Amino acid sequence: MAIARAGTLTQAAQLLEMDQTTVGRRLNALEAQLGEILFVRSKSGFMATDQGRIVLEHARSVEAMLEQMQDDLREQSENVAGVVRIVSNTWVLQRLARRAAKDILNSHPRLELRFSGRLPPVPPHGEATLSLWFDAPPASMEFSTPFCMLPYASYRAFDLPAQSMQWVLFRDDDARGPTMTRQLRKKLGEKVQVPLTATDASILMTAVEDGIGKGLLPECLGDENPRLVRLQDGEGAMQMGRVLHLHRNPDTMESKRVRAVITWLQAAMLRDFGAQLITPGKSATRPE
Repeated sequence: MAIARAGTLTQAAQLLEMDQTTVGRRLNALEAQLGEILFVRSKSGFMATDQGRIVLEHARSVEAMLEQMQDDLREQSENVAGVVRIVSNTWVLQRLARRAAKDILNSHPRLELRFSGRLPPVPPHGEATLSLWFDAPPASMEFSTPFCMLPYASYRAFDLPAQSMQWVLFRDDDARGPTMTRQLRKKLGEKVQVPLTATDASILMTAVEDGIGKGLLPECLGDENPRLVRLQDGEGAMQMGRVLHLHRNPDTMESKRVRAVITWLQAAMLRDFGAQLITPGKSATRPE
C-alpha cells in the first residue's frame, strides 16, 4: 500500500518510517510468497501490475475494515479520536489555528490535528490527510472536489499613492496550467510593475502593509487589517472569488475523525473566512 501511494521505495520508506532496504526486502518476500510480480519500475516510479492491483484492492478493503473497527471501538468511550493531517497554505493554517482549532480540540480531546504548510506536491504520510488548495492537482491516490469559494479584493497601504502602478503578486514557479496570477497579469496590463512575488497570502499582506505595492488578498485578511484600505474605482479595484478544493484519500474519507474534521472545516470557512460553501454541510449556514 505504501509503495502504491508513494510511488517510490524512498518515499514509501519515509511513509513507513523505516529504511529503504527493509521496504525492498519486504516487497521481495511478499512477491515470493504470492508467486507474483506486484510492481514494475517505470520512469515515474513503481507501477502496480495487474496482479498488484488485485492485491491492492483487497488490501484497501482490509484497511477500510480496520479503520471502521477502530472507529467502532473508539465510539464506546470517545466519538472522535486519532490523527488528522491538514495540508494547505500557511495563511489558511494560521487562521484555522488562531480562530477555530480550539473549538474542535475542546470538543474531541483525543483528536490530534497536524498542520503542514508545505507546498505541493507533498509526500504521502501514514495519517489520514486532508489538503486544501486553490490550483494544485490532487496527489496520487487522492481525489479533489470544490469545497468553498473565498472572496478576494484589492488593497493598498494608507501611505501608498492611489495611482501607483506597483503590485505584489502570488507566484508559484512549479504551478502548472492556468493560475490566478497569470489571469491577473493580463488584467492589470503591461504598465504594471511587480517588484515582489510570494507563495503565501500572509507574506503578500505584509508587503502591501509596507507600501511595496498594491495586492489582491483574501477579504478576511485585508478587511480586518487597519493598515490597509480597499482600492476604489480608478485605482485598479478588483474583486473575485477563488475556489478552494478539498483533496481526500478514498481509503480514509469515511473514518469518523475525518468526517468530523470536514464538518469543522465547513463551519470555520463560513465563520472565519467569509467563504461560501460549494458543498455545504447540513449544520452550516453562511452568516449574514
